[in-house]
Amino acid sequence: MQKRNEQLYREVSELIRRGDAPAAIVRLESLLEENPGDEVGLSLLGSSLVKTGRKDEAMSVFRESVEQHPESWAAHGDLGFAEMQAGNNRSAIKSFEKSLDLNPDFYQAHCFLSRLLFAEGRIDAAKAAFSKSDACDPYVTEFRNIQTAMSADRFGEAEKIARGVLSQQPGHPKSAYTLAHLATTVGAFEEAAAILRQSIDSYPCDVNLRAKLVNSLEETGDYKQALEEALRIVELDPESIAPYLIVSRIHGHCGNYQESLIACNKALTLCSGNSQEAGNIELLRGHVLKILGQYEEGVSAYRQSIDLVANNGAGWWGLADMKTFRFTEEDLAAMEKVVEEKKARPEQRTQAAFALGKAKEDAGDYAQSFSWYTKANTLRPGVNFDPKAQAGGIDELIRTFSKELLAKGTKVGPDGPTPIFITGLPRSGSTLIEQILASHSQIEGTMELVDLPNVVRLITIAGGKRKQSYPSSLGGFSSEELKAYGQVYLDSTEIHRTGKPFFIDKMPTNFDKIGLVHMILPNAVIIDARRHPMDCGFSCFKQHFAGGHHFSYRLEDIGTYYNNYLRLMDHWHDVLPGKVLTVQYEEMVANTEETVRGLLEHCDVPFEEECLRFFENKRPVRTASSEQVRQPIYNKAVSYWKNFEAELEPLRVALGQETLDRFRDY
Repeated sequence: MQKRNEQLYREVSELIRRGDAPAAIVRLESLLEENPGDEVGLSLLGSSLVKTGRKDEAMSVFRESVEQHPESWAAHGDLGFAEMQAGNNRSAIKSFEKSLDLNPDFYQAHCFLSRLLFAEGRIDAAKAAFSKSDACDPYVTEFRNIQTAMSADRFGEAEKIARGVLSQQPGHPKSAYTLAHLATTVGAFEEAAAILRQSIDSYPCDVNLRAKLVNSLEETGDYKQALEEALRIVELDPESIAPYLIVSRIHGHCGNYQESLIACNKALTLCSGNSQEAGNIELLRGHVLKILGQYEEGVSAYRQSIDLVANNGAGWWGLADMKTFRFTEEDLAAMEKVVEEKKARPEQRTQAAFALGKAKEDAGDYAQSFSWYTKANTLRPGVNFDPKAQAGGIDELIRTFSKELLAKGTKVGPDGPTPIFITGLPRSGSTLIEQILASHSQIEGTMELVDLPNVVRLITIAGGKRKQSYPSSLGGFSSEELKAYGQVYLDSTEIHRTGKPFFIDKMPTNFDKIGLVHMILPNAVIIDARRHPMDCGFSCFKQHFAGGHHFSYRLEDIGTYYNNYLRLMDHWHDVLPGKVLTVQYEEMVANTEETVRGLLEHCDVPFEEECLRFFENKRPVRTASSEQVRQPIYNKAVSYWKNFEAELEPLRVALGQETLDRFRDY
């Protein structure tokens, strides 16, 4: 009899697997007529009834099974699952708790219980259930195999194992995390986010999944959702430091710097006062305080960071990057020790060297200053700039964005405010232009937004599916599709806006996307911030850019990059006459009011006196010019490069006389 039943169980299970639940029900009802209390038969019958939508009947079967087998953990588990499916969460919780009393290693019951408790708002109990599920995870061996495959760069094998686990245990956290990680390595951040969300639905207490989701959302520029997830991590783990630092970072992306500072301060309270961890948080506080214009508090935070963290080049550079800070002799000696410490991390040594260059420059010791700047640029790790590749990219843009292609863009802009793109090279006066415009009552100041590069990524993915590469793929999109991408941009930037009719996007490197802007946002205003190439080039050379600008670490590369930038801007002026307003920094310094009036006219807004008193604007400023734009315009930065004329000869040669002649009047 037992062998006959086991054969029947196998046959019925196969029917269910093939989707023929009705046939399975007929077989099982026959079995249970002969053996009314058969536990396996009752379980399979209930499952088959669920498959056919007969949930009330399934519930009755599972309840009968519990009555027949009150000491069966599986029977209570089946009933719990059916109650959960029916939305009877509290009854389901009781069933799973009873099941776990009988079998503390019942993995699925821990998982379902954690999900239900979370939904009930019983966070601590939900976390405890999740922790227990992790402790009895039956897929430990598979995950070890995934780790081995990943370590050996056998990513296809790792993906196959992970998908196999997920087919058996939907949402399995470690497997989902693996797939999401693999997706992010190829830029498929939306796919990664979808995988993670699906897993979080089943495992809502897994903070690792949520932290990975925050990262994926950051990459897509969806900071609103990222912030919601970051705050949920704090709710799940309020006594740990890391969640508050995640929240602080996302608030920074959103421009919520006061909230970012509050989160940093909370993280600091969770540290032991004299730890390296506290020093690292003080460094972050210094950055935020500088953005907020809280000068003295920022200096104090950087000083605290330097005291607590050995070889803290980042702390020294934080002070130097405030521009108006002055170092003591003791400071100089301490910075030199960091630079010369071979065991220190290269990024710390290079930042200390940049700070020394700034200190010597402020003291008027230009030869020593340039020596330190050169050392800093030499020490800079991870520099990867290919002049030929950059020139080739510019060539492709010029070939692709013809007047004919640009005419295919959408003629009607998407719904929303008008973006003002301030483009150009770093250190060309773009922050000054932004501060002037942001002082106008109709114009919203934001920051260097990542939204347009993200639109390029989406267009690249869509074009790839059509076997076309960006930017030539733009010719294959309809006017409606291009308008939709413009709407994606406006929707994604909403978090930075408060309802004014204009807003600023001050990402300098968008100068290579001007053609795209015209095609998807035809009403956009575009400004090119330009500065004499010798001043601009030297200013880039002496600046530590946390986020890249890899061309800026060799004078020859700076000259090449500047020439390619000019070449592309000349093209935009040729194919889009009148679209881009070039604002020469030196002209703005010499004829401020006239230049400001021209700026506002180009933006199609009336003149306002507040734009001339931009230095009174207390808005947060995130860039290296944060302190300068809080002062009235001054002319000491014009032709400043001549203090280093001999040392900058490689830049002059790389630029060439033809380029320099274009700026003879400045």
